[in-house]
Amino acid sequence: MFFTVVLITTALIGLHQTKNHIHPFRTFKTASILIAQAIPLMIVLFVLFPRISPLWTVPLQAPVGKTGVTDSMSPGDIALLTQSDELAFRVTFEGQVPRNRQLYWRGLVLSEFDGKTWQRSSQFRRGVWRSNRVAPEWTREIEYDGERFNYNIVFEATQQNWLFALAMPEVPLNDKLFILADYNVGTILPIRNTLRYQLSSHLGTSLGRELNAYWKGRYTKIPENSNPRTQQLAKSMLASASSKREYIDDVLRMYNQEAFIYTLKPPKLGAHGIGEFVLESKRGFCEHYAGSFVFMLRAAGIPARVVVGYQGGEYNPRGNYFSVRQFDAHAWTEVWLEGQGWVRFDPTSAVAPERIERGLEAAVEGENTFLSGSPLSIFRYRQLLWLTDLRLQMDAIGHYWDAWVIGYTPETQLSFLSKYLGGIDKQQVYFLMLGVFFGILGTIGIFVLAKRSTAVRHPIDVQYQKFCTILKKIGYPRLYGEGPNDYALRVSREIPNIKKEVLAVTQAYVNAAYIDSVDPDLKELKQAVRTMKLKSLTANFT
Repeated sequence: MFFTVVLITTALIGLHQTKNHIHPFRTFKTASILIAQAIPLMIVLFVLFPRISPLWTVPLQAPVGKTGVTDSMSPGDIALLTQSDELAFRVTFEGQVPRNRQLYWRGLVLSEFDGKTWQRSSQFRRGVWRSNRVAPEWTREIEYDGERFNYNIVFEATQQNWLFALAMPEVPLNDKLFILADYNVGTILPIRNTLRYQLSSHLGTSLGRELNAYWKGRYTKIPENSNPRTQQLAKSMLASASSKREYIDDVLRMYNQEAFIYTLKPPKLGAHGIGEFVLESKRGFCEHYAGSFVFMLRAAGIPARVVVGYQGGEYNPRGNYFSVRQFDAHAWTEVWLEGQGWVRFDPTSAVAPERIERGLEAAVEGENTFLSGSPLSIFRYRQLLWLTDLRLQMDAIGHYWDAWVIGYTPETQLSFLSKYLGGIDKQQVYFLMLGVFFGILGTIGIFVLAKRSTAVRHPIDVQYQKFCTILKKIGYPRLYGEGPNDYALRVSREIPNIKKEVLAVTQAYVNAAYIDSVDPDLKELKQAVRTMKLKSLTANFT
């Protein structure tokens, strides 16, 4: 981009050169110097000038077709999503960093099941948002506990309203982020541009210790005739368990000890897909395990729901941040336990713990299905250390660009300036920025005027200025904007007795300055000016 700007500037300068006097390398050097001189002013204006949209920033819409986590889940959806290496978001932690198995980026809660597809609750799909300027009543049920992590997320455009956070972030959030009763974080308007937001989360947070009869009924509801064999299995296992918590452990033990396989190529399932998966194929991806686990718990009368988001991420030591990509998409569950509230359970970890500890690539290493639909993806060649290092370097450059250039919003600007200038409000910052802005313009103006006043004039212009000074002394100054020929004609009409000398000087000047500018004849011009000066001393102007 920088090189392109220099070339355009070079072309603009070249347009004002004559055909016989074009010097490409000299012109390119001049353009480079101009751009280099502009960079400091550009940086100062970018950092300090008030961020006024859309005058200062032009909102650009991202492409409508974007991959990402959606508000519904059917068998195979997330498996298909994991074939994309597209960036979802980047995360920078302030201070201590969680372990990979703790990186559950909570997104949407799917609580309605029609026998095949899990969806968000219909009342949440209607978009009932609440501002966190006044914390909604359901946030009072959040109890923060455990280690606290502060982090910044640079989120890619998705055209959707929902965001992702580590566990449940502290509320209130900020003026642009909101939270629903299912603890989903989002925004009012779809995210059409890169968004930067800051959150704090406690990994031991408890959600919703109290659950009324209405919601218990909603979170235990399953289609009456759906997967009858699985319902029968659930009731049989519940009968042999001493408590509901033991029943949950028995289901997880079933995934762990029986011949269940974690794979990106599960067989197709029929109308009663959960039963076919649990009792027959035993081959599936995270959505199979999360969906079947919630179904079996609901069949036993235990409130449960599916949660979709991302798990893990790649740490980039070049920029000290995590990159979360679409192939990190994951589904897990939340189970409501008496006295504890909603507790996270991940049945995938009972089958493929390496998925949680080391990521998707390690979990499917044996079947070679990682990004199998993208053979040219650079992520398939992580064993080449030099290529991985180059990729991390380039990704770090993109991260800093997104964070500090694209993501330099009015809020970011105010926070950045307040950090270094102390606790000042927005009005004080704007006055400071405007003062600095006009101070810089004034300094540049003084510099330009001073340079102009001391600039060395061409000998041709020096001689013509002497001629103009002579005429001014005898009462005929050159008018503002008056050209040499017009000036000469006017003076000749008013003072006929020096017409010959005035026209001679003017013609010599025009020849030297315009017609023979490459090799001007200064002798003729100097002689004409001297003759004009002698004539002015002896002529009668009355």
